[in-house]
Amino acid sequence: MVDLSQVQALELTLQAVVEPRFLDSMGHMNVAWYVDLFNRGVWTFFAQHGLDEPYLSRTSRGMFALEENVRYLSELREGEALHVHTGVLELRPKTLRLQQFMVDVQKQKLAATREVVAAHIDLSSRRSIAFEAEVSAKLAAAPQAPPASGGLTEASAQAFARAWVQAWNRLDAEAVLAHYAEDAVFISPKAERIVGTPRLAGKSALRAYWQAALSQISSLHFELDAAFWSARSETLTVLYRASLGGSPPVRATEVMRFRGGQVVQGEALYGASGV
Repeated sequence: MVDLSQVQALELTLQAVVEPRFLDSMGHMNVAWYVDLFNRGVWTFFAQHGLDEPYLSRTSRGMFALEENVRYLSELREGEALHVHTGVLELRPKTLRLQQFMVDVQKQKLAATREVVAAHIDLSSRRSIAFEAEVSAKLAAAPQAPPASGGLTEASAQAFARAWVQAWNRLDAEAVLAHYAEDAVFISPKAERIVGTPRLAGKSALRAYWQAALSQISSLHFELDAAFWSARSETLTVLYRASLGGSPPVRATEVMRFRGGQVVQGEALYGASGV
């Protein structure tokens, strides 16, 4: 989990107290109010970074939520004060990914986190549209949030996938291993052919396998097709084409599960050749 000092360094976008109407039958704040308060914080953040009411009205623009993930970490009860801090995880031409943290002020602990993706919308066509340059610049200058897991963000996961391919194309197994935990487990059908088992447990076993595999080929080339990051499961799925020793490329997939920014589980899968 992210350090509280990192959270409190982000913009404070909401201060509130749990009101009696926020409570559910269990005597603590209902989940609907967590979302409502997070939403208030989002609109405060928008207003502070160019997406205020005058801009939206003048340009006939809006912001639509596309997806969100809320984690409830501790209960909040009547009369307790809370703060919401908001920062940017990723800015794209038409979308914005935000990370929010709800802090229990008295206990100085996280009560909830929320990751939300919003699209910039042309309200006339009801379709997404690129941010204007001035707004995009303001959003780019906003504080960058750490992911709630303390691990990767969408942007850093994409960068990891590109660096992973580049490291293999350099035949630099140590650069790849640097991202693996000491207790990592790796599964590959190629490992069974080379070292006698498809399952490698521990970083040292994985190093021995990769060194043996590289010693048996004259060349290697990977070409990245796509990478898909799941913040909920901390899993990166990399789709690529692999050519080993000058052979025709094969479709391949590598699934990597992370913990605190390190790979703890990986599996390599290989498909059709000659593509």
